[in-house]
Amino acid sequence: MSSIATSIPPRDITFLICIEANALKQQGMLLCESIRRFAGRYAACRIVAVSPRPNLALSPSSVRALKRLGVRYVALNLNTTGSPYGTINRVVVGRWAEKTLKTAYLVALDTDMLFVAEPDFPRVDVGVRPVDMKGSATAAGDDPLDAYWGRMCDDAGILLDDLPMLESTVSRDRLRASYNGGFAVVRRDLGVLTAAATAFEASFARDDRPLRDMGLDVFASTGQVGVEGSEWWGSSQAALSMGIWSTTRDVLTYDDRYNIPLHLVAEGYTTWPLEGGKPILLHYHYLTRPEHRSQLPHALAIVNCPPAVTAWLMDALSSPRARRPKIAARRWPWLRDFLLTFPN
Repeated sequence: MSSIATSIPPRDITFLICIEANALKQQGMLLCESIRRFAGRYAACRIVAVSPRPNLALSPSSVRALKRLGVRYVALNLNTTGSPYGTINRVVVGRWAEKTLKTAYLVALDTDMLFVAEPDFPRVDVGVRPVDMKGSATAAGDDPLDAYWGRMCDDAGILLDDLPMLESTVSRDRLRASYNGGFAVVRRDLGVLTAAATAFEASFARDDRPLRDMGLDVFASTGQVGVEGSEWWGSSQAALSMGIWSTTRDVLTYDDRYNIPLHLVAEGYTTWPLEGGKPILLHYHYLTRPEHRSQLPHALAIVNCPPAVTAWLMDALSSPRARRPKIAARRWPWLRDFLLTFPN
């Protein structure tokens, strides 16, 4: 990773998340608080949380909780598809953010993530992590999914061979470039997320589902997504690859301290090759759900999560209604002025 001298200054970054009045609410609150507590020099960066479906906008009390964390909240009618594939939220919010926000870089995150140490964001066009498992990616050659990816490339105006080969982080498959969509650092003026949205919408318009008729029912951080939603699973990540490789070749693959798939660690799929290092960004997926929470402390220990972070997280999960995050503006006075410039 880069030195501080070549890193993106905190003033040039906005953290971007989708949040709704469902399981994403608690996840989003935890993520925002983890940034404020543990992200070091990036702890005071702008955070924008967007509800892209008005029927799932946050309540006034939840909006106030975000404000106490110095988070700008926006409710917009961006996802009008009615699709059960909820990840469309991330696609449309990314495009909105590139066109609307002003910082030079966006860090687009899934809500089921936590910063547990100070990150480093090198000054490159795009920073990403490969997918953990093959899923709906393609291994090229006679892979049945190669045709789907070829159609996506046509939509993006690139060739299949424009996508470099990489290795998935857990299953160790050789794949055409496919990245975890829950963590992407992009230079905003390139329009990477806008290009990704354009590619996704073209495939969505022709009902081009990568996992059609597979009979899957994916278990995500918010629960089962259903058969229809599962047929689309991974399509937003394919679209992200299209957005990246149709706009730039300056792409950084972050190391294994970032986007650690904690649920796969808990299930024994991997011990995660940190080589004695310390984690920075955890992707816990469903492990904060009550029925899986007992697995969480052991998984955190395996990846060397700092004890103070583990204690904070377990306390937050044990009594979420009783907790009131400290007002961020007391620690970072500029946040109050920043928030007052935006209507809710």
